[in-house]
Amino acid sequence: MALEQGFVAAGITSPESLGDLPYGWVADVKELKRPAEELSEVKSVIILVLHAWDRVFGLQIDSPNWKGYGFHSPEEDIEGYYMSYMISMSKALPIVSYLRENGFKAQLSTTIPLKTTGKACGLGQTGKNTLLVNPTYGPRLGLMAILTSAELETDTPFTDDLCGECTRCIDACPTEALTPYNIDIQRCLTYAVENPGKTDLPSDVRELEAKLITRPTKNSFIECYICAEVCPVGEDKAKKYRR
Repeated sequence: MALEQGFVAAGITSPESLGDLPYGWVADVKELKRPAEELSEVKSVIILVLHAWDRVFGLQIDSPNWKGYGFHSPEEDIEGYYMSYMISMSKALPIVSYLRENGFKAQLSTTIPLKTTGKACGLGQTGKNTLLVNPTYGPRLGLMAILTSAELETDTPFTDDLCGECTRCIDACPTEALTPYNIDIQRCLTYAVENPGKTDLPSDVRELEAKLITRPTKNSFIECYICAEVCPVGEDKAKKYRR
């Protein structure tokens, strides 16, 4: 059913297998929650994979008053909408409805740790760029999770090494935010553009943000995608759709 909806892959794991993943706040951006914190009856966690082959999948539209995470006045708390999340949600909702129609509880989730859960679902590894790297589509992915009370057959966690000695993502990062399997979020261009009100980011990061971030309109931007674009894994699949 996931393939019929336009996802390129899906994987399933149990909430028990996710006990050792990192939870809590990631900087001031998002609080990662355990599946049972969102759905107490959860028996299975499904990760759905969208092939985000074009940079425009990283388009975000913000409120004119948005200043970033950590700014809490009512006008400024309207968060942006990411293209890949909106597409993934629309494609995942029929699956949620199907599970509910068959007597199970089910709901979407973007607050569990999607990338590391994807690895537990057998969908790929955590790459040196800290993204989930799928063996077929590389890191050019949009991820969505479904939590359900249905007890489904689980997949085997991914154990292959897709990165090897490759350092393309690290070498290509214009702000040197990456070291192998780690990111300095204070130097990440996407974090910078998502937080226009932050005044404590390095000045060179702000300068590069102004030069390198594409802004289709006054209230929109395309997140930095360089570390995904340069990855050789799945490069052939992405090029097939580009003209």
